[in-house]
Amino acid sequence: MTGILVLGAPIGLVLFSRISSAHNNGLKDNSFSKVGLSIILCSLLLLSLYQTSLPYILVTICLFIYGVGGGYFQPANISVIMKTTDITSQGSIGSLQRMVQNVAIAMGTATGSVFLNMWSHELVTAIKLGWITAGCLIIIAIALDFALNKNSFK
Repeated sequence: MTGILVLGAPIGLVLFSRISSAHNNGLKDNSFSKVGLSIILCSLLLLSLYQTSLPYILVTICLFIYGVGGGYFQPANISVIMKTTDITSQGSIGSLQRMVQNVAIAMGTATGSVFLNMWSHELVTAIKLGWITAGCLIIIAIALDFALNKNSFK
C-alpha cells in the first residue's frame, strides 16, 4: 500500500521531465528550473498541511505535484550545469553533480531520521517538519538566486 501511495512522485517526474524537455529548446533552462522549484515548494506546502483525517490519496496527489516540479527542474538544471563547461569536461562535471546530489540525499535522509527520532511519538509531526524543512531550503535557494541574479525573474 505504501508503495502505491508514494508512486505519485516518480510518475510525475517521468511524465513531466519528458514534457518539459520537449518544450524547452535550451534557452529556457533557468525559467524551467525556477518553475520546477516553485511547483515543488507548492507541493511541500500542501504536504505540510496534511491531516491524518484526510484521505491518503491526497498524499499521492501532492507527491505527484512534487514529481511534476522535479520533472521541470531536473532536466533544466542538469542542462544549465552542463553548459558551464566545455564538452571534454562534461563527464567530470556530471560526476560532480551526481556526487552533490547523493550528498544532499544522504543529508536529507539523516535530517529526516533525526526528526523521526526526536518526535517518534508524533510521526505526522516529524514528517511535516521534514517537508517544512525542505520547503524552507527551496525558499532559501530561490531567494539566493534572486539576490545573486537580479535579472533571474524577468
